[in-house]
Amino acid sequence: MFSHSFRLGKILGIEIEIDYTWFIILGLMAFGFARGLPQQLELKGLHPAYYWLLGIAIALLLFASVLIHELSHSLLAKMNGLGIAGITLFLFGGVSKLVKEPRSALSELQISIVGPLVSLLLAGLFAIAHWLAVGPVLKTIFGVMAFINALLAVFNLLPGLPLDGGRVLRAIIWYVSGSFAKATRIAAIAGQGIGFFLILIGVMTLFRNFVSGLWMAFIGWFLIQAAQGSYQQSILRRLLSGVKVNSVMTSDVVTVAAEMTLEELVNDYFLVYNYAAFPVLRDGEVVGLIHLSDARKIPRERWISTAVGELVAPLRDQQVIAPEEDAWEAMAKMASEGTGRLLVMSEGVLHGIISRANVMRLIRTKMDLGA
Repeated sequence: MFSHSFRLGKILGIEIEIDYTWFIILGLMAFGFARGLPQQLELKGLHPAYYWLLGIAIALLLFASVLIHELSHSLLAKMNGLGIAGITLFLFGGVSKLVKEPRSALSELQISIVGPLVSLLLAGLFAIAHWLAVGPVLKTIFGVMAFINALLAVFNLLPGLPLDGGRVLRAIIWYVSGSFAKATRIAAIAGQGIGFFLILIGVMTLFRNFVSGLWMAFIGWFLIQAAQGSYQQSILRRLLSGVKVNSVMTSDVVTVAAEMTLEELVNDYFLVYNYAAFPVLRDGEVVGLIHLSDARKIPRERWISTAVGELVAPLRDQQVIAPEEDAWEAMAKMASEGTGRLLVMSEGVLHGIISRANVMRLIRTKMDLGA
């Protein structure tokens, strides 16, 4: 979903990415505030560039508010022992990418509710700043941010997936029923219902305000799609949980030596085996994965003089999974990393490779068997 994002950096050890769609909302917010601020009596008569600066300032404060909201989710997830692959800010806000799903309803509830609570706290702080501020400019900025954060909290508390309120609803149903799948199904249906309601409101609003109505309908459509995705994800979790990685992985792993040339790699491996990547060994130890795309970066005339070890990036924890982990965890990790395979290793020893193809075969088999 976030294939067009770039890394902004790390905050508290958590990788922050920005999807290109975030700049759409950033631009729209800046434009909207720049056009709307001159209508306020206390801000009339300023130079047009000043309104744009105020609009950009409010849009950037919104960016910071959403980031703090998502950081609260991520930090609490880390406190609950869940890995965080990072945070991506996109068109409708942001998402914290958990490596693992919460293992209990209480953990789910804590991680979900903290975001809206933090947004309410920010709304209160901005309201106090608005009350204490001197001058119409600061009062306007703080007042707008208090309203936006309150709206963000209320919207996220709507009881339907993928919103925080939907996860709270799922946690409650999960706790009462003991079934994560049932809780997800109900919360996803609720999310789709909210989405259809927003589309209806959007269509009715089109006749009075075309842009607002279209925007409302678009948000509703997004919620419907995301709710369906959440339910499909729960089905995959049910099919894959309990299945160990070592029972799904490919054990007969073809490796390449770091000293091998790119010429040999392409001719003897990529053109012979139907694999997209190979583990690279140096002195018997795995140092990384080499992909066909890595070879493409080097001019063909240099393949014969370039060693594989010169190109391979150091092996990262995100590329590795332990053999006793669930296949679900492997699938989630591959999705969060945007990769098609993981090395199955323990204590530096390579046991195999698990790929999306391995997992999809398992899913098809279990579905055919009605499991």
